[in-house]
Amino acid sequence: MQITRTLLYRYLSGQPLNGRRAGHPYRFRGRGRLAGWQRQALRVAVPAAAGVAALYPEQVLTTAAAAAAVAAVRSRRKLVDRRFRGAYITPTLAALRPALGLESGIRLHVDPALGSLTPRLATPLSPAEEAVRLWYGERLEPIVRWLPEHSQRVAWAVQRWARPATKRLALFRRPAEDLGPRIELEIDSPYLTREQRQLVSSIISSKIPAGSLVEAWEQVGPHVTARWTVRKRPPASVGYDDLLAYLPKLAEWEFYIGQGVGGQPVVISLKDDSPHIALSAGSGAGKSVLAMLIAVQVLARGGRVTILDRKGSHRWAIGMPGVDYCTKPAQMHEALVRAAVEADQLNDAALYEDDDWDPGPRHLVICEELNATIGMLAVYWAEVREKGDPKRSPAITALGELLFMGRAVKKNVLAIAQMLTARAIGGPEARENFGVRCMARYTVNAWKMLVPEAAMPKSSRTLGRWQIVVGGTATECQVVYLTTAQARALANPSERLDRPLSRDVPGDGDMMTLRDAIDAGVIPWRYEAAKKRLQRRVGKVPSPRGKHGLADVYSRADLEAWAASAAPAERAS
Repeated sequence: MQITRTLLYRYLSGQPLNGRRAGHPYRFRGRGRLAGWQRQALRVAVPAAAGVAALYPEQVLTTAAAAAAVAAVRSRRKLVDRRFRGAYITPTLAALRPALGLESGIRLHVDPALGSLTPRLATPLSPAEEAVRLWYGERLEPIVRWLPEHSQRVAWAVQRWARPATKRLALFRRPAEDLGPRIELEIDSPYLTREQRQLVSSIISSKIPAGSLVEAWEQVGPHVTARWTVRKRPPASVGYDDLLAYLPKLAEWEFYIGQGVGGQPVVISLKDDSPHIALSAGSGAGKSVLAMLIAVQVLARGGRVTILDRKGSHRWAIGMPGVDYCTKPAQMHEALVRAAVEADQLNDAALYEDDDWDPGPRHLVICEELNATIGMLAVYWAEVREKGDPKRSPAITALGELLFMGRAVKKNVLAIAQMLTARAIGGPEARENFGVRCMARYTVNAWKMLVPEAAMPKSSRTLGRWQIVVGGTATECQVVYLTTAQARALANPSERLDRPLSRDVPGDGDMMTLRDAIDAGVIPWRYEAAKKRLQRRVGKVPSPRGKHGLADVYSRADLEAWAASAAPAERAS
């Protein structure tokens, strides 16, 4: 009986059953695999669990199934984490150690949510696995997700109810930097040279293919910390409603361009930043769209716009009040000379006026494809110049004068070119008058030529994505996109958005050509893309109802039905 009590005492107290307590402490692990308190808990819990299972078998089975499911999920996560570390973190650390000459003291954190790192590790599913996944998604997943989804909705409702109180409490919270998914490297070294930092950056980008990241180094203190974060981008599109909402907040000399990172408005000032604007971008980047955006804001405030455009990129401006649209060299010549004379007269008058004197409405001169325009003006002057006339074209001289004296008299030049060279603008000193420089789809040479003082970001292929450079600082911006009808309505409020652009088309807007439909926003494609869809018979292709000149005329209802049916047809193909 005494032996039984002794064994029971040793069993319940967590001591070894053979009575050898030396080397088997209660709080710590000794010679055995478990500490004394762990043995005690195990010896008590197993019989207790067996007794409960015998008394309540159904409840215990349900609990055991839930625990097994949780264990399976955690095991899967551990397996994914192990594969993730083996694929990215361990090889990267193995490459960094010899490069930095350190055997230890390097810690690397890689967020699995960064880019497509985790999906890269996935292997293709077999047909059986695809069938099981489909069955799970159709049968079990709606049941499994029911409780979490409804719980989340309840949590959102509570947050909305408590928002007035939480807003007041937010005043006492310290702002924290939201880094998001990132790669973070900490090195136990007080300093890394520039060559070492470049080597580390090269190893990280090679071993961890996470796309375009923003790199930042911090070397203050005993450790060196490097961080690679996802580059924040502007919104994908900015439209007419965004422009209308922000336009009343601007001064007469300020112009809304679009939205930057986080939806922040991007505004340029022809008074504070620069009186003149330079646009340099590759073909198809939207140079004329940005020029139109600035021009319609000038017209909406009662200003004037002169457009030098040989190729006809600004159809929206045809017939608009306040617009002098010059498509021939002779017209461009006269317009530039006339603008320079007006600027000279206003400058003379400004000498005797107060500092806050207003010279009148703003006058914007848009020079499309400036490289070619300067050449055409020079050729035109060589043909019409008479004996005794200056050899240099007066129009080119007038353009240079506008660049040097435009701020005080509200004469502004917007120069557009694919490569805005100093020769095209009249010399390096004339080009320096463009304090606002807008770049899109640029090359390394174009960036170094126009804005060498600013760090060059990676060029984006997104349509309407520009870099607005002011004072050596580049701001990424998604420019407002306006249709022709929207531009005309903004520049001249008397024009309705649904007013037809071709005045001779019958039906008062119900019948329109393909170009007019694109300008009015009825179909969402460019002209060449719409022609290809017509040729390939994509969607419910409309039938011509007549002719307007050489162009086919279509019903507006047919065009809207075509636009609605073309997108599903393209996805199906």
